[in-house]
Amino acid sequence: MARRMADRSRQTTPTGRDRAVRRVRRATWATGIATAGLATTFSVVAAHAFKGHSRGASSHSTKPAAAPRHTRAARRVTVPAPQHVPSIVAGGAPLQPPATPPESAPPPAPAPTPAPAPAPQPQTSGGS
Repeated sequence: MARRMADRSRQTTPTGRDRAVRRVRRATWATGIATAGLATTFSVVAAHAFKGHSRGASSHSTKPAAAPRHTRAARRVTVPAPQHVPSIVAGGAPLQPPATPPESAPPPAPAPTPAPAPAPQPQTSGGS
């Protein structure tokens, strides 16, 4: 009798199943919202930690560009001349092949054969 009651409590009813589906749906939505919130928080923290361009400056402008009031002289950039790199072979002869060709590797040793399995014992009856 107690076993029948335990089996019934394990069986799912449509109402119980619907409640479980609703709980899973709510948990999924909550996880998605929490993930979006954390991603937003991390992006704001990263934006403050790594300063980039100011918000006022924009490379894409919808207004036509007006003539600048003050013209700054462009900074002159100097690039150093290339360094002298010595050649690898300082006037020596090019590489020559070896006097004897390299030897090939010896073939692998054959795998040892396993010992044969012992013959099974013949079946005998317990006696007659």
